Amino acid sequence: MTVPEPRVALHEESAEQDVPGFRKKRDLCRDVLLADSGIYHVAHYTSGVLDFALDLLAQTTAPPTGDGDDLAERRDIHRRVGAQLVYRATELNRRLWELQTGALIRLVAQTATGLVFCNSVVGSEHVIGFGSAPAAPGDATPVDPARFDAVDRAASGLATDLRRLMRQRSQNPGGWLTDTTRAAQQTSDGPLHPRVSGSADPDGVLAAALRPDGLHYLSHHRAGEQTATADILAHPELAPFFNRGVTVADRRSRYQRLAADLSLLVLQISRDLRRAVDGDVARLVLDVEMGAVYYSRLTPGDYLFGVTLDQDAVSQADHALWTVGRRLVEPAAGPSGR
Repeated sequence: MTVPEPRVALHEESAEQDVPGFRKKRDLCRDVLLADSGIYHVAHYTSGVLDFALDLLAQTTAPPTGDGDDLAERRDIHRRVGAQLVYRATELNRRLWELQTGALIRLVAQTATGLVFCNSVVGSEHVIGFGSAPAAPGDATPVDPARFDAVDRAASGLATDLRRLMRQRSQNPGGWLTDTTRAAQQTSDGPLHPRVSGSADPDGVLAAALRPDGLHYLSHHRAGEQTATADILAHPELAPFFNRGVTVADRRSRYQRLAADLSLLVLQISRDLRRAVDGDVARLVLDVEMGAVYYSRLTPGDYLFGVTLDQDAVSQADHALWTVGRRLVEPAAGPSGR
């Protein structure tokens, strides 16, 4: 069967009340879809109400969703799932506010073969997208964020371009705009002296992954219990991230509460996405104005929770968390198996 060219397969749909101001925004979304980044559906919402949607679902390379779903039904499913994700992101934004690290600007949910993003634009405007990638060999656990870097970069770039239409600066979602040489230039000298608790990290895998310009907090959870934690929140280079209203002890206790809640939050998001995306969410990124929070499933009931306060290091910390997960699920490699 001949695969339709992207421009031929492209489908566009606007809400009943179309707004002239959407034209340039729709043009940007169309360009992202046609750029072969792996994104096959993108939609724009205001206050959770659909403004417009574009997709490449007519291409045979787009992943199927549900037995017997025709194109019209699949499009409706993606639009409704997108609206639900905007609602979920709005609720999570309220939940994350206690961290005092700013608003939620980017939500990424990854399964074995798909990725869904919800990026804030301005105010109550959000852009939602769905991307796909070939299945990894075997049942790769934890899921590798690098498989969707192209999708994630394109999504973050789209959010930035949409903001620029309204003369707003980039919030650097994902940290993708940061010069990657920065980390080598700002690596801390001397020992880090991480604070470690628990007994499930005998080889120091968690502590070894921490960097002032990367991950600042890591915890391992199994069967609903926190088994180990390591952080460098008290490191002198991180002092500017704290103030009279939020201390190191405050952040530790808040991260511990959030980490305990994440398994339920991930389950809820998996249910939200189930009609449109195959499989459960195995990786979740909650990117705020000042850093990000990460969830990475290792096995059922076993996951890592991570935090960076450095917006420039969001993507680097994300990949570092995956490396820690691989070492924990492959004990034969040991802490030095890089």
